Amino acid sequence: MLFILLIPGIYPVLADDEMTSGLICPCECAMVISTCDCATAIQVKKEITQMKENGFSEKQVFSALQAEYGKEILAHPEKTNSMLLWMGGISLIILFVFLGFVLTKKPIPDIIPTPNNEKYKQLFEEEYRKFVFEVEGK
Repeated sequence: MLFILLIPGIYPVLADDEMTSGLICPCECAMVISTCDCATAIQVKKEITQMKENGFSEKQVFSALQAEYGKEILAHPEKTNSMLLWMGGISLIILFVFLGFVLTKKPIPDIIPTPNNEKYKQLFEEEYRKFVFEVEGK
């Protein structure tokens, strides 16, 4: 019977240990708060207990501690989504490769006619004669 009465008192302590195991002590020891015994760790544990008694959620407690001690207090900080950086970098690489290809590609003289090309002049003369013959023949 006594065991049943003690269970509600044990649960908040376990919850605090779970929370403090994800936090790093803000002093120079750089230990996890749940295993640290320095004055700063004890103070942070008291702050967590006080916030939980005031009805703060776990997320609110972490946010308050981050505001007070900085992001360095979190043992596993949230990762930012780097997908946008990857997509931007890849698209820039593709753009530069395409621009480099377009700007360095030299025109082939046989495909693009120029006035100095004898082959072009002969082809033009033949096509012109055919055109004139068709127009005069009708």
